[in-house]
Amino acid sequence: MFRNLMLMILKKIIKKLADIIPLCLQACDFYNKKGIDLQNHSRYKDKDYSDLFDVIFEENLPQQPSGSLDCGLFMVTYAECLSYGHKVIAIEFDPNALRTRYAVLLWDYGIRKQEANAHSDVEAPLRLAR
Repeated sequence: MFRNLMLMILKKIIKKLADIIPLCLQACDFYNKKGIDLQNHSRYKDKDYSDLFDVIFEENLPQQPSGSLDCGLFMVTYAECLSYGHKVIAIEFDPNALRTRYAVLLWDYGIRKQEANAHSDVEAPLRLAR
């Protein structure tokens, strides 16, 4: 019962954030600075400006074990999955494999940055296409 109450509260908070974030982005002129035309963009043109983000609640996502220090790993993996529209499947969530994957990605980026003689992230080569 406590878990259900917490989930209801969390869902309300997330919905409020989904309403507030687009308004904040408009207030700081984010869309214009990024060259996003909300009136004509295929993703936004049929939406109200105060309801630009879809909120989807996923059930049964993998969770870090109690006492584990893997919260960053879980967060980064979820963010990556959401960014690219992938589903997070509990069976495929292997923390050791993910740590290795992210280490290799960072190592590769560092090598390419060094090869390009880049001294900042602005000068660095672009990420590899997915």
